Amino acid sequence: MTVVVGYVPTQTGFSAVTEAEHQARCRSVAVVVVNVVSTAGYVVPTAADQPNLDAVTAHLTAHGVANSLRHVTDDRPPAEVLLAIAGEVGASLIVLGLHQRSWIAKRLLGSTAQSVVLGAPCPVLVVPDIDPRPRPQTEGIEAQPLRFMGQIPT
Repeated sequence: MTVVVGYVPTQTGFSAVTEAEHQARCRSVAVVVVNVVSTAGYVVPTAADQPNLDAVTAHLTAHGVANSLRHVTDDRPPAEVLLAIAGEVGASLIVLGLHQRSWIAKRLLGSTAQSVVLGAPCPVLVVPDIDPRPRPQTEGIEAQPLRFMGQIPT
C-alpha cells in the first residue's frame, strides 16, 4: 500500500506533500508523488520542473519517507491520471491540494478534487488552499457612489 499525492508547484501543493509525508509515516508506507503535465508543456502553472520535483523527493527522503515520482505528460484530465496511478500502485490514500477557482471555471472545466473524490478506490484527504491571492489593485481608484434603489439621491 502507498500514499499517492497529486503535486503542483505551489504552497498548497507542498502542503499536500507534507501531509502525505505525515500520513505515510503513520501508516509505514511509501509516497508516490504525481505531477501531470499536458502535452502543451510548462506553460501550465501546474507543471513542476525537474529541480522542483527533485526538491520534493529530497524533502521526503530527508524525512525518512520512501518515495517515488511519476512525472506524467498526458492530455487526459489530471484526475484521471491520478486515479489510474492510485489503482496501479494499490493506494491506501490519495492526498490532494484544493485550489480555489471561480464557480464559472468549476462549471466549465470541472474540479480535479471533485473527480478524484467521486472516483477514488480509497480514502481521499484534501488539503485546503493556502496559496496567496493577489489583492485587487485599488490604490488611486475612487469608488463611484451607488446610484440604484434610492441609496444616493440624484
